[in-house]
Amino acid sequence: MIKLFLFLLLNGFFLSLAVLGQKNYTPGYVVLISGDTLRGQVMDRRETFTGTELLDKIRFKPEGGGLRRKYRAKKLLAYRANDNIYERHQLRPKGISLLDAYYEIVPNGGEPVFLRVVSRGKVTYYQWEWVDPDDSTTDTADYFRKGNEPLLVRATQGIFGLKRKNLTEYFQDCPSLQEKIQQKVFKYPFEVANYYNQNCR
Repeated sequence: MIKLFLFLLLNGFFLSLAVLGQKNYTPGYVVLISGDTLRGQVMDRRETFTGTELLDKIRFKPEGGGLRRKYRAKKLLAYRANDNIYERHQLRPKGISLLDAYYEIVPNGGEPVFLRVVSRGKVTYYQWEWVDPDDSTTDTADYFRKGNEPLLVRATQGIFGLKRKNLTEYFQDCPSLQEKIQQKVFKYPFEVANYYNQNCR
């Protein structure tokens, strides 16, 4: 009887894991480094019993069946999972801290990472995601990039809000935005990005 109970318990546990894994696939596509776009089902994270796990390889199931594949960041230019689009960039910090105020995009060097595109325009607003090892929650850092410039600037400083000094310096080409940042008219990165894209240059 005890053996049967343990068997059913373990069977239910593994079945639950399988169901969790299936639910984490979402409609989307991957863009290979060749530029080819493959449509199908994408998984970039999975929900576990302890929280969210960001995968080091993007899982992909092509439309109409076929072999499932796994792609490291260096093998893709971008991917989409549901409504979220991620671009792969190779980054190098311009300072010494992990979450630096500035990063350089270095096409032939640096660490390949995926950045979520929150909004795109004259300035693109990105979020860099990672899982906090202490509580398994997904944290983000906000960055801006003007056009095709190789520089990313950190937009926020955690719970302390916008990095106003850095952003005032970064947006020297838009005095009216500088003034609003300094006067604390804006509290969130999307407000800064929207204003720049609609009113600057």
